[in-house]
Amino acid sequence: MEFKPAVNTINTNVAAPPVVVKKTTSSFDVKRYLGMVLGAWYWIILSLIIALAIGYIYLQVTKPIYEVKSALVVTEDDNTNSDILDKLNIVKKAPVNFFNEINALKSEDLITQAVDSLNLNVTYFIKGKLRDIELYNESPIRIVFDSSGYKGDHTEMFVKYTSDGHFDLREGSKVVDVPYDSWITRSFGRFKILYAYDPSNPNKYLTKEIDVKVKDPEYTVRDIQSNFRVTSADGRTSVMDLTYRDNIPERGIDLLNTLVRIYYRNKFKNIDLSAQKTRDFINDHKKDLMNNLNAVDSNVEHIKEQNGVIDLPGQTATYMSAKNETEKNIDALLNRRRALINLRYLLLNSRYQIIVALDINDNILQGLVIQYNTLVQKLETQEKVQELGASNPFLIETIVELEALKRRMLDVLNRLSGSLESDLQVATKSNADYNDKIKSVPGIDRSITQIRRGYDVTQDMYLFLFKKGIENDIAVYNEANKSKVLIAPYAGSQPVFPLRNNIYLLALLVGLLIPLLLLLIRQLLIRKIVNESDIKAITDIPIIGVISKIDPDKLRYNYIAISSSVRTGISEQFRMLRTNLEFIPFTEGRKVISVTSSESGEGKTFISLNLGFILALGTKRVVVVEFDLRKPKMSEFLKIKDTNGVSDYLMGKAELKDVIKPSGINSNLYIANCGQAPQNPGDLLAYPSTAKLIEELQEMFDIVILDTPPLGLVSDALILSRHAGLNLFVIRQAVTTKKQVRDFDEMYKDGKIHNPAIVFNGVGYLKQYGYYYNPNREYEHKLAEYGASGTTTTGADSNKGGFFSFFKR
Repeated sequence: MEFKPAVNTINTNVAAPPVVVKKTTSSFDVKRYLGMVLGAWYWIILSLIIALAIGYIYLQVTKPIYEVKSALVVTEDDNTNSDILDKLNIVKKAPVNFFNEINALKSEDLITQAVDSLNLNVTYFIKGKLRDIELYNESPIRIVFDSSGYKGDHTEMFVKYTSDGHFDLREGSKVVDVPYDSWITRSFGRFKILYAYDPSNPNKYLTKEIDVKVKDPEYTVRDIQSNFRVTSADGRTSVMDLTYRDNIPERGIDLLNTLVRIYYRNKFKNIDLSAQKTRDFINDHKKDLMNNLNAVDSNVEHIKEQNGVIDLPGQTATYMSAKNETEKNIDALLNRRRALINLRYLLLNSRYQIIVALDINDNILQGLVIQYNTLVQKLETQEKVQELGASNPFLIETIVELEALKRRMLDVLNRLSGSLESDLQVATKSNADYNDKIKSVPGIDRSITQIRRGYDVTQDMYLFLFKKGIENDIAVYNEANKSKVLIAPYAGSQPVFPLRNNIYLLALLVGLLIPLLLLLIRQLLIRKIVNESDIKAITDIPIIGVISKIDPDKLRYNYIAISSSVRTGISEQFRMLRTNLEFIPFTEGRKVISVTSSESGEGKTFISLNLGFILALGTKRVVVVEFDLRKPKMSEFLKIKDTNGVSDYLMGKAELKDVIKPSGINSNLYIANCGQAPQNPGDLLAYPSTAKLIEELQEMFDIVILDTPPLGLVSDALILSRHAGLNLFVIRQAVTTKKQVRDFDEMYKDGKIHNPAIVFNGVGYLKQYGYYYNPNREYEHKLAEYGASGTTTTGADSNKGGFFSFFKR
């Protein structure tokens, strides 16, 4: 067969077009990630279903917590001296303070009383499907301890109704029969089982085993304190907001009602105690005064009855009137003196106690008495504090102040006594003058007058105390009505925890985020090349062709994907590759294209044959040389004789004309097959005959395509690349690793490979790889629309148009 030299029609001097794309700064591909998400939609739906199921189970297992609320209004004292009992100074009332009332409601003592009242340290449960169900009002029984109460730390026992009036009591593995309403003695206390339901309305839980849990009331009090809050409503008014959280709203309402009831009971008890002290003082003095008045009346009546006197002669009226006035004055002075003497006696001979300065109209002394009574009350309060005893510094300070007040009061009493004695002498002298004038007044009248002396003063004192008694009762009523329930305890219809909508929303977020995160990790950890962005992020070497993945059943001779009579998408991709070659300068004008890859199976032979075929269709004579001397297979697939091949020529056993054979595919395409596999292919390629073979082929053909071994396995491709004007590196989608591309880029940068270009092969346009449409499918659809005939050749994995056409590159 004779070959004539071909005219080279490929431009070898034109500068490279702007197909070279610089490396990007990030390898993360948002479109690919979105495609992975869309491709894994069924896993995302499954994750959402599982998350919602977990959320539902969580809601069923978790106890719902309800918030119980109430409000009290407390009227604070205005700190003015408006109390009508303050003038009496018997008991000094502590002022009502809003924040003190808040602390009183939160006090451990108050909560302990409520726990004991409601028996809250005993709880009842029955077995449920997912969790134990706690019973409160629905419990058919209740456990009641005696007055000694529960003495243990934590106890659990099981009670089951067996027959009328009998129960099985199980403690651990021991079961005993116990009758209703009978005392049961254990180490932790004495208790009995009572019915807690109306016999006329049978309880649905009576026949079930009741799990009874009893714990130390102190633990229950702490639990309640942690869930109970008393706060000011808005900081401006004296309204207290009471808030308590419980998994049983009825129990929370009962607890708040009990706390408020005990709070008012204790408050009224303190008010009554203070008022009773005042009441006792007034009643005792009223009784003494009434006895004195009754005694005077009885003596007068007795004298009149003895002497048969009804009225005194009118002539003595004038004298008697004057005398009476003088005697009244003397009586008043004597009463004042007695009061001064009594007061001095109390100060000198009694321990500190409340005193009353009756019938002493001295403002200074009255003020000192008020201060003295206040300190006495303070002393009584301090003496109740037993922690420090007599060494209490506050107690000592109060005693010192009391002694100082005593001295001041004694000084005032001495001054008043001197003035009183002077007044008494004057009054006595005046009375003696009137006595001289009424010597003639019958002795009966004089006796009556003497008996009634001081009667009016005593009567006035009695009326004064009577008035104070009424005012004391009124004050008690006012104190009792200074606070009231503004809002009765109530519970919301929906629990505050867990919030159903929030749990389902969180489940949706988790169910969505977990697969999205896993897909993100998968994308970040992927080692294979899946789209052009991965290549561009690694190397600056231009991508001159992208070849779709094709179904092997649609190939001819196991390698040929295009046909001269059929227009398909993959055919157009090879035509685009042929066009791009027109714009790439060949090194030193060599018409030789070396085709290699990183490893076997990436499609270098497929690219070599189809590239040769598409170039041959363009009226160029092309020869594909099988330089993969280690694993030759071109002869087998193209049905070419496996004799007189490239290896035979290199070893000098065959002529060039015997090596070149028609492909049988196209008249312009020839094949130089390997022939018999040599024992030393690496050494054979280093022979001068290799360069001679390539030079002779350049003179005979327009294009010489060298199908070389993989770069990552042997050095054969590097030896042959020196003879090529263009080195094509085949990268196969999801087969070639990023490291292999980096290695090829390093070879290029180190000068081991010159004038390289990349062909991206086996591309499946899948969403998970960042593709949202298949250009082959779109091309073939357009051909169908214009009435083009022929078969449709598509990638094995492709997507339809429509919605995803929005994401076209």
